[in-house]
Amino acid sequence: MSLRRKLMVFGFVFALIATACGDSTDDTTTAAPQATTTAGATTTAGPTTTAAPTTTVAPPAEEIATDIGVDDDEIRVGLLADLSGPFSGLTVDIVDAQVAYWEDVVNANGGIAGRMVVPVIEDTVYNVATHGEKYTKIVDEVVAFSNSTGSPHTASILSQLKEDNVLAIPLSWYSGWADPAFDSGLTFELNTNYCIEGMNAIEWMVNRFKADNDDALPTLAIATRAGDYGQDAAAGVKYAAQQLGLDIVFDGEGLIVRSNPAEYTAADATPVITGIVGSAPDLVWLTSAPSETAVILGGSAQAGLVTAQWTGSTPSYDFRLLDSAVAEALTGFYFQSNYAVSWGTDVPGMSQVSEVLSARYPDRRPSDAFILGWTEARAMEQILRQAAADGDLTRQGVIDAANSVELLAMEGAAPDQNYVGAPNDYVVRDIFMFKPNVATYLAAGGADQQLQNGLGTTGSELIEGPFVMPLAANFNFTGACWTQEEGNRISG
Repeated sequence: MSLRRKLMVFGFVFALIATACGDSTDDTTTAAPQATTTAGATTTAGPTTTAAPTTTVAPPAEEIATDIGVDDDEIRVGLLADLSGPFSGLTVDIVDAQVAYWEDVVNANGGIAGRMVVPVIEDTVYNVATHGEKYTKIVDEVVAFSNSTGSPHTASILSQLKEDNVLAIPLSWYSGWADPAFDSGLTFELNTNYCIEGMNAIEWMVNRFKADNDDALPTLAIATRAGDYGQDAAAGVKYAAQQLGLDIVFDGEGLIVRSNPAEYTAADATPVITGIVGSAPDLVWLTSAPSETAVILGGSAQAGLVTAQWTGSTPSYDFRLLDSAVAEALTGFYFQSNYAVSWGTDVPGMSQVSEVLSARYPDRRPSDAFILGWTEARAMEQILRQAAADGDLTRQGVIDAANSVELLAMEGAAPDQNYVGAPNDYVVRDIFMFKPNVATYLAAGGADQQLQNGLGTTGSELIEGPFVMPLAANFNFTGACWTQEEGNRISG
């Protein structure tokens, strides 16, 4: 069968894939996009738990300076989130985990400085223009943003963040967020960035390949989205390839493009699949949305590429793909890089995560994305507590607190970090590597799992982590690896 014919045959499975990844939110109970206080349907009251440990003590509430987004009763934080776009399968769970954290961990234990934390949530549908509109809608209501989904989307509001002097935690791992020259110290990244993640994951995959192939070097194919997400990752991957002496047999940087913003089809993927399959690589790197990963991986396997090993940027994978037609291919070929642990990993903070979320969302299924939302809220809580202890819950006080907290503790759910010193000192370099396992996932109940029935699993089995490979450990981070104006800014 010709490659063109095989790609046509693959088209029929796309409808199955789309229901299992980031283009659909039919299986979630999240609130309507215009919600301003909660992103999830509360089915039971959350348990009383202990708030995150802190060494700070706030002065009396009336002695704390405040301005926008804080009054005597509330601290309002904004979330500009993709609740119905291509990454919504991940983002809905991230937002709902934040809501649970604020209400059932922080507010249930007295709030911060005698004030309840209120999340103000808007759906940006992963659209840059809409992101800006929703920012304008709520910016005068909040003291800071604990979520801003998307790299180009957050970059599009950067001038407004500067003008309004407001802190934001991007749901994005663009390397520019760690560069004060780029963001004026207003975007506070969590976890490692796309660029350093690419270095780490490629070196890890190369070492694994060499161990299985008498120390031979693998060939590499790359396919990414354009812009701050895909090309920042590509910069790190290409740096690793150059340092390790890899032959890039297909360079699809920026080639993943949707003809229809609502979906990515086999026709859209044909140039990428043709390039990957035709180059017969040993390793493939993707930076994509989960639905795009499904189409590209599934189409490549359908077209006969069944020997390459695949990995990619963390947001490229969603465990719900194990409900789709590409589940076996993922189990066979794909290695999942991640910035945090998966659901149910045995770390100190997991018992609180599972207890709170199981009580609040008993009918929901386990999700690795819950961990990312939890750590976002946990970071913001520690920043707000420091600001309160400093007697300053103004916007500037919150920014100053973020720059002075020496340890943002994540209780094992993700690497601890801070924003103190020079970027090369504080940039996070650790990642985790997981292997999707459809058999384990289905044995636990697959898509029918519910949190009320036990911990469950997303099928993401930890292989190693957190770890830092030598290239990433020794990389001198002086600023964004890729910018719209300059392109790739790093070299061998």
